[in-house]
Amino acid sequence: MYDFVVVLFAKYLYLLPVAIFVGYGFFTHRKKDFFLFALVVLPVSFILSRIAGHLFYDPRPFIDSSVIPLIKHVPDNGFPSDHALLTGTLASIISVFSAPLGALLWVFAILVGGARVLAHVHHTLDIVGSYLIAIISILVFYPFLESARTVFSRVLKYLNIEIN
Repeated sequence: MYDFVVVLFAKYLYLLPVAIFVGYGFFTHRKKDFFLFALVVLPVSFILSRIAGHLFYDPRPFIDSSVIPLIKHVPDNGFPSDHALLTGTLASIISVFSAPLGALLWVFAILVGGARVLAHVHHTLDIVGSYLIAIISILVFYPFLESARTVFSRVLKYLNIEIN
């Protein structure tokens, strides 16, 4: 039963934060700000993670020890964890708009990251590094949100797209 729960969380739990994130985006009264923020922060997070992955190599636990992973995985660089990066970035974005919902998404992110460690496909460093990249991505863009909002509104108006 333990292995089943770990595998379930490690492979599929990230889908719940994705669904909550998308749902929040459609029901928030700050749709423009939310989608603008997401459209910038998600790619920034991804780009920073690729840079970090080229600067730091951390072999997966099943490569450098005799543990058997609970999930089949290619033996590549484990840093940073894509699952932890995605859930951490979604949690960080939501936290800017709704602290309680952001806290819930952080709980899911930690469960996903912990399960990835327990499944022996990541080290704790891979998970924590992903969360730091997610938070840095928010901190990089947040100061520019107001000026980006103006540009985003002009682009939407030019494209004749209305988001309330």
